[in-house]
Amino acid sequence: MDTTPDRSIAIPVEALATVPAGCTMCAWHGAPAVRRAGFALQSRPALRTPRVGVLSTGIDRLAEHAERVKIAKIVDWPLCRRCVRTRRGWLSLAAVLFWGGLAAMAAAVVARIVLGEVTPVLGVPLLGGFVMALSSPAAFVASSLPRITRARTSTDGRFVQVTGADPRFVAEVRTLLGGS
Repeated sequence: MDTTPDRSIAIPVEALATVPAGCTMCAWHGAPAVRRAGFALQSRPALRTPRVGVLSTGIDRLAEHAERVKIAKIVDWPLCRRCVRTRRGWLSLAAVLFWGGLAAMAAAVVARIVLGEVTPVLGVPLLGGFVMALSSPAAFVASSLPRITRARTSTDGRFVQVTGADPRFVAEVRTLLGGS
């Protein structure tokens, strides 16, 4: 007999207006909610158009994607203190990487102008700043609410699936949905 608690739940899109607002705990940690967040999830439908050719097939695939993708708008999703702190940390890191990288590149350019001569050492802040600015999107993606909440839409866009959720959250959602 399997005694592991169920750690996944599928919430119908129609219930998104009431279910997250009724939840009192975080989906990931099961801790009390201290903040609510709204965000949108986009389904990832399988496309039937083959990947042959460049222009016409690309346009056909784009049209098919626009036709088949579904957007689920989530309002009042509960976040605990730890999730809020994690999101804030990743967003802060993304900002520091981006703006710090731009500042390092600008400082290298200004130093080059002030010095009036080419010095190889100025390549370090220039290249380092470029790498910092280029890596900032990774931290920004890590701070996204779908990643923090572990929520995804089903391929047909009818359900929001939460995997790896705390068993208490799963039980609370099932109660709100009218199940056992």
